[in-house]
Amino acid sequence: MAEHKQKLAGELPTFDRDDWLSLVNKALRGSEFESELVSSTRDGLTVKPLYTLEDDLGADHAGVPAFAPLTRGRRDAPSKPAWDVCQIYAESDPDVANKAIRDDLDQGVTSLLAKIAAPEQNGIEIRSLDDIKRLLVGVDVGEVQLALQAGARSFEISDLLVKYCQEPDLAAKQPRFALNADLLGTLARDGGLELNLDQAFDKLKALFEQIGNNFSGSKILLADGRPYHNAGATEAQEIASVAATLVAYLRGLESYGLSPQHILERSAVFMTADTDQFLTIAKLRAVRRVVWRLADACNAGEVAKTIPLNVQTSERMMAGRDIHVNMLRTTVACAGAVLGGADSITVLPYTSALGLADAFARRIARNTHAVLRDESALGRVLDPAGGSWYVEQLTDNLSNEAWRIFQGIESNGGLVSALQNGYLQGIIRETATERERDLSISELELTGVSAFPDLFEAAIKVEPHPHPEELEDPAITVEPMPLRRLSEPFERLRDASDATLTQQGKRPKVFLATLGQRSDFNDRASYAKNFFAAGGIDATISDGYDTVKAASDGFGESNAQIVCLCSSDGVYKSMAEDTASALRASGAKHIYLVGRPGEMRQAFKQAGIETFLHKGCDMLATLKNVHDILGIAA
Repeated sequence: MAEHKQKLAGELPTFDRDDWLSLVNKALRGSEFESELVSSTRDGLTVKPLYTLEDDLGADHAGVPAFAPLTRGRRDAPSKPAWDVCQIYAESDPDVANKAIRDDLDQGVTSLLAKIAAPEQNGIEIRSLDDIKRLLVGVDVGEVQLALQAGARSFEISDLLVKYCQEPDLAAKQPRFALNADLLGTLARDGGLELNLDQAFDKLKALFEQIGNNFSGSKILLADGRPYHNAGATEAQEIASVAATLVAYLRGLESYGLSPQHILERSAVFMTADTDQFLTIAKLRAVRRVVWRLADACNAGEVAKTIPLNVQTSERMMAGRDIHVNMLRTTVACAGAVLGGADSITVLPYTSALGLADAFARRIARNTHAVLRDESALGRVLDPAGGSWYVEQLTDNLSNEAWRIFQGIESNGGLVSALQNGYLQGIIRETATERERDLSISELELTGVSAFPDLFEAAIKVEPHPHPEELEDPAITVEPMPLRRLSEPFERLRDASDATLTQQGKRPKVFLATLGQRSDFNDRASYAKNFFAAGGIDATISDGYDTVKAASDGFGESNAQIVCLCSSDGVYKSMAEDTASALRASGAKHIYLVGRPGEMRQAFKQAGIETFLHKGCDMLATLKNVHDILGIAA
């Protein structure tokens, strides 16, 4: 029988981008394609709704896994485990921290991040070699890597840990550790250092000498993106800050006779992952490319493969309200970190914004890894996003923008000078302010905080973070870049509402004047209820008021001081002005209306309606004004 090959593709019609665009424009019905479907990141990078073969950067652009420029990762095959499951510990008592560590090691944790108490940082109280021993009782340092987060006490704690690992019975186990000395990241976050830069680099050189060629695979230096991210940095700004940190250490230590190869072999990178999954993936791919580019410029491109990429879920995204939503945030962030090729991932406990993690919070954090690794099998494929036209474009654009920002830092004299003259703080502060403004006008939403808040959530009992000691008599100072959690402005309003509830036995409230039938007011009343709840203001949706008198009587019975009109535009035209006038006469201190007034603005204003609520209005400013009107103490 003759062989017959059917060419299916040849029988199908072909379409190009112009054909697609024509159909899109028809569906948009006159709206602008660029404004409706094309978006941009905070770095100003364009994100298109569709990527095609025309956007292909070429097979060689990102390379292949384990080869330059390391965009696709350091490994040439999936490993087991696919990534290091790291848990953070900050309990003050070393014995308490040790119990948590041993419990977690029995339940799937593979490495430890010990946050040490230091100036401007709460954590484990380590003051002696004995404290280190108490912390690590029952921990096999040959199998489990211990990483430090010691801030201003990095040198002191590093010395203790190295001495501990040098004890004969432990040295034989070839312990692995990450000292994570990042004096520049500490300077940026805290705004000061107890040592001047010469003294700090002397200490770093001493650490290199103390370790020598021992403890293969252990790390001394850290280029940490977390302080910059937590202060509000964009993805490109975070990458650029990491690059500038590495260059500062290379320059500073080279003057002591250390080669770039040796410095980089003892270095690690720490980045963040947040709820924007694709940007997280692209950011991690881009930072590897940028780090390789720096190493290659030092004739140490191959050494870049030894630099681990550690990732922690974002601290600034964690909310102190409706905190169970944080579990969802950290799951998305962890997935992005996995898909972006992180070597080690630390999932913050969902209660971290409130205080120390208990056993349940730690369990949820480590089980996030288990679900993604074992049930979703995310680690079985290397760089699964590789080849995606969208991700490759985003990675390329991010790395280029990060390099541009890095060059700006360098043109300001390098990282230290850029911190001293305020250049880096300035560009990050501008980004943070823009993000907070977008949150206030609902361009950005935080579920459970600014959107769909639960005003009656049950209180969570969490041991609060200890208050850290202050940095005294710093030898060098810069403008600090502290953590700016996105939810904090709303949390302050909610806290003030809670205080009112405690003092007066009831929450501040707003009367919703729901006019007409439920079909007229339901959507806008629901919007108003959520809007006011974000500021801790209680509102109840009634069955509706058909007459002005009914609405006025309802207000009188509510014992509220402020009113919000909720209905359709048609009902507003027939009832809003008379209702507002009656409510004013009944003693309403302030009248709100949900919706855009359009041509009725002047008439509504004359009737006593003062504020209009809609997407794009300044939610935070409005809620602060509500607190002022009601006399709620901040």
